[in-house]
Amino acid sequence: MYLVEQHRVSIERLAQRKGLRWPVLVKQNKLKKPYRLKKGMTIKIDSTHIVPTCVNQGLIINLAELNLYYFKDGAYQRRYALAAGKPSWPTPTGNYKIIDKRKNPTWNVPLSIQEEMEEEGLEVLEKVPPGPKNPLGKFFMLTSAEGVGIHATNRPWSVGYYASHGCIRMLPDEIEKLFPEVTIGTPVKIIYQPIKMAVTAQGRIFLEAHHNFYQKKMQPIALVKELAAKNQLEDRIDWDLAAQILKSRDGVARDITRNVLDAAAGPPAGSAPSPQLNSVFPLQGKEAKLK
Repeated sequence: MYLVEQHRVSIERLAQRKGLRWPVLVKQNKLKKPYRLKKGMTIKIDSTHIVPTCVNQGLIINLAELNLYYFKDGAYQRRYALAAGKPSWPTPTGNYKIIDKRKNPTWNVPLSIQEEMEEEGLEVLEKVPPGPKNPLGKFFMLTSAEGVGIHATNRPWSVGYYASHGCIRMLPDEIEKLFPEVTIGTPVKIIYQPIKMAVTAQGRIFLEAHHNFYQKKMQPIALVKELAAKNQLEDRIDWDLAAQILKSRDGVARDITRNVLDAAAGPPAGSAPSPQLNSVFPLQGKEAKLK
């Protein structure tokens, strides 16, 4: 639950900070147009999500959900909303690291963006000094991925969208908190996983689905069935509910366990204590990280 305590808090801004798309928040609260939030309103927020655990130190960026996960000393700390590369300029996936950090950076405009400026009839800039017109904002962290930085933005409304030239944009006040925690050499793993599954220690099975914005070739239901088969979970899943989640793709983790008795029964007899670790099956030990 969230109590609106200030005027001019927008549904878009609130959704940004909770790692949701604003239409999902509208649907959860059955809001009517023009979707304005008023001081004193109580907003229900279900932002249950599965934390990727493919690394336990550094940053994990899941482009498909536009979120960054921060791990420190082997423990998950928190999640941050972000903007990523537009389809014509996608952010690359892979294993990288932080190689530089700068406060109040000067933006050295890449030649490719200078060419784009010229094509669009804009003033061609080679450098932009620190200040309100600098798209890097006050904080910049350069990764070893070619041309990709994690930075603040003078366009905070773009966070939650695929809007950049490949860089990772964060809300100015959020990167201000993350910046001092990250050191040069910090690992950065960038993934693209529209579908995530997890199993809790109590045997509950969760499924989370996001839009495949980069239009990667995949068959969602086939992927879920393959994961279920690998981990002996086929008979414990409500497949009708799983299909609904894959169709709605609202980015909220939902319990798809077939019924309470199945969940209480735990894993099938003779199986391993916990399902096999899988790149889209984020488990940590016996317990999935659900937040």
